[in-house]
Amino acid sequence: MPLQLNTTPDFWKDIKFLQKHTKKKELKPYFNDGEFNSLDDAGKISCIPYINAIKNYIENSLTNLDGISDKYDRQPFLTYGWTIRKLRYAIDSNQGKSKGARLIFCINSNNLLFVYINIKKFCADERKLENEFMTRIKNYILP
Repeated sequence: MPLQLNTTPDFWKDIKFLQKHTKKKELKPYFNDGEFNSLDDAGKISCIPYINAIKNYIENSLTNLDGISDKYDRQPFLTYGWTIRKLRYAIDSNQGKSKGARLIFCINSNNLLFVYINIKKFCADERKLENEFMTRIKNYILP
């Protein structure tokens, strides 16, 4: 059964930030803003090549998630069935994943939730970053 795809509302702000700061065409949606905004999360994910590639990478690795991503140290949402994972993914083929994107996502039995994405140079303050994405997850899971 395919995963249901969702994002936290601020995930799209992260994408806009990356579009502005990286100028990568793979982060641009196939549609104009009006058409893009009318899509659901799965539609938005599928029309941004970079995010769609990450989604496919995760879906194709479901039986071996530990091989592609790490569980986050703190797991406060396990009682709700959600596991928080972090993934590094190259955004520039010249620099590889060590300087690429940092993605925080949550997964449960049939849902994939994209929570946060940014490039390494904007992820310096771990404590601030953790507060940000934990708040996003809490607001999504416990509205």
